[in-house]
Amino acid sequence: MVRTLLSPRWILIHVGAVSLILLMLNFGFWQLNRLEEKENFNSVLRAHTSAPLQTLDQAVPTKWNKATNEWVRVSITGSYDSSKAVTIINRSQDGSAGYNSAVPFTSLNNRTILVNRGFVPLVMPTPVAPTGQIEIVGYLRASQTRSALGPIDSKEAGNTEFQRFDVPLISVHVGGTIEPMFLQLIQESPAAKSQWPAKVPLPPLDEGSHLSYAFQWFFFSMVALAAWVVVVRRKLSQVNASVQAQTSA
Repeated sequence: MVRTLLSPRWILIHVGAVSLILLMLNFGFWQLNRLEEKENFNSVLRAHTSAPLQTLDQAVPTKWNKATNEWVRVSITGSYDSSKAVTIINRSQDGSAGYNSAVPFTSLNNRTILVNRGFVPLVMPTPVAPTGQIEIVGYLRASQTRSALGPIDSKEAGNTEFQRFDVPLISVHVGGTIEPMFLQLIQESPAAKSQWPAKVPLPPLDEGSHLSYAFQWFFFSMVALAAWVVVVRRKLSQVNASVQAQTSA
């Protein structure tokens, strides 16, 4: 009977079943890892966004550190340079397609940072940033990088449309020295009269569907294991019945 389950055909069945079970188990643990990452992110987001408001010099006196500085609220007094504004395309918000308006902002002590002023629907032209000296408040954000399959930004001179907040790449357009992070705007003082750009909301502080997905993958792996056991036992029963019939004859 054991010899039957070790035939080439059955070896392929065993290998396929074990591979499928292991694959689904890995998917389950991957979802649990993503859940842990989301929980850690939510914890950091709550802590940093609720910390006291700081100036840019207080939050980042010298070197930028994503782990300790991202999502910290800072205030900066200075002015926009609308002549070097860029747009971050392929964005959506509240069910509408559009883009983010990003404008360099130079503080009174000559630190320039790219500011995401917010979301603008596709049907609207880019709003002009306020002129003169103003105070802005926003969240510090880390520069974004292209994923393996992400769209590629143009590196042509004069390009003002980018796929993401890739600060080093955008700085080529902006020119001069620019901070390695960017600012996600919360408010401007004096406030702009137009509702656009609309402020980009914080990421939702929920755990997503990772736990339910993990349970689904673990359930599927148990179903596959049970099906494999049933098939093997059925084959053994058939072989046993055949042997008994031959013995009786």
